[in-house]
Amino acid sequence: MLSKEEIYEKYKDKVFAYIRNHVNSIEDAEDLCSDVFVKIYSKLDTYDESKASISTWIYATTSNTVIDFYRTNHIHSEIPEDLAEEKSLIEDEMLSNESLEELAKALRELPQEQMDIIVLRYYKGLTLQEVAEKMKLSYGVTKLRHREALGRLQKILG
Repeated sequence: MLSKEEIYEKYKDKVFAYIRNHVNSIEDAEDLCSDVFVKIYSKLDTYDESKASISTWIYATTSNTVIDFYRTNHIHSEIPEDLAEEKSLIEDEMLSNESLEELAKALRELPQEQMDIIVLRYYKGLTLQEVAEKMKLSYGVTKLRHREALGRLQKILG
């Protein structure tokens, strides 16, 4: 089991990048990132590695924190559609260690452009806006292809 310091060092950038991709304000993203690690530290003794990898558990905590933020602060806004899709994808344990090989195989079945979007978004930690700029696509096209890629991955992985 990793120490609190090791968990923070290993996951802080990924947690912040995920939050920043879903929240417009940098200040809100920083606050939410802090909230995530407070939650993780306070519940670390309840973490069960037989149920999920630590990365999946941290990701779920992060996703739920962003959803709670929308519920409490943006009553008239809907939770972004891609957030709900990503959450269901992760809940299927796609990022757990035992399924990384299966995920890599599924990624190879995607069209090259969709695979590149997924790799840049999740492995490199770029926002969809950054992915769009890097791939010289519009944000709308990138968002659409990202959503299509997640849907295909869900079908491939059953």
